[in-house]
Amino acid sequence: MIDRKYIPYILGVFLLVALLAMAQTPRVLLKSRTSERQVQVQESKSNYFYLPVGSKNVSNLTEVDYATLIGQFLVKNFAKVQTATGKNLVIPYEWQSPYFAAFAQQKEDSMQISLWGGMARAPGATKAALAAILCHELGHIIGGEPRQTIPGSDWASTEGQSDFYAASNCLPELLTAYPELVPVIEDDVRKACDQNTLCERSMQAGLEMIRFVQQYSYRDYVPVNINTPAAATNELVRNTYPSDQCRLDSFVQGSLCQLGTCRAPVCWLP
Repeated sequence: MIDRKYIPYILGVFLLVALLAMAQTPRVLLKSRTSERQVQVQESKSNYFYLPVGSKNVSNLTEVDYATLIGQFLVKNFAKVQTATGKNLVIPYEWQSPYFAAFAQQKEDSMQISLWGGMARAPGATKAALAAILCHELGHIIGGEPRQTIPGSDWASTEGQSDFYAASNCLPELLTAYPELVPVIEDDVRKACDQNTLCERSMQAGLEMIRFVQQYSYRDYVPVNINTPAAATNELVRNTYPSDQCRLDSFVQGSLCQLGTCRAPVCWLP
C-alpha cells in the first residue's frame, strides 16, 4: 500500500507527464478571466503586447520549458494548497494565449494560478523570473496576513506579502528541488546572501522577475538595486503594488530569512 505522504508527489509526476504530452499536440484553449493582479502590457508601451505562438523576437523559453515549470511547481505546491485551503491547485495549460499576464483566482472548487503563454514568450523572460512569478501568485493564495480589502479579493494576501512569501517560503523550497531554474547568480546577490545558496537562488529569481516585469510596466522606468532600498512608509500598502524597488526589497528581505534574519521591508509594512 502506498504511503499517503507520497501521493502528492506521485500526482505531480503524472501531471508533469500529462503537460509534456500536451506540449506535443495542438489544442484549443478557452480564454481566462482577467483579475486585479494581472500583469498586462499597454500596447502603446511595447510591441510585445500580443505574442501568439510563432511570433518572432521572443524569449529563449520553449513550450517544453513552460510545461516543465508548471509541472515542477505543482509537484511542490499541490498538497500545500490543498492543506491550507481545502481546494485543489489548478494551473491551466495556456501556452497558446498570446497575452502577457499572470494572476491568481479563487473559484468554487479550486484555487487557480494562470501564467499566459505571451508572458513566457516575452523577450527577457527566464525560468527564474517565471518561477518567482508563480511563487508570487501562490503567495496571494497562502501567504497569509496582511490581506487585501478589495471586495471579492479579501481572500488574497497583499502584493507586498505575496512577494515576501515567494522569497521566504516558496522559492527556497522550489529551488532546492530544481536548482537548474536559476543557473546564474550575480555578484551583488552573492555578497548580500553571504554564501548561502538558497538565499542566492531566491534573491536572483526575484531580481530577474522585477527586471522582467519592468520592461512591460505602465510605470516610468527606474532602475532597481539590491543595495539601495526604498524609503520607509507610515501606512500599510494594502491594495496596490509597491514601487519596483520596494518589490525587490521584499524579495531581498524574504531571501535573507535563510540567514535567520526575517522581516518584511519597511517600504510597504511600516
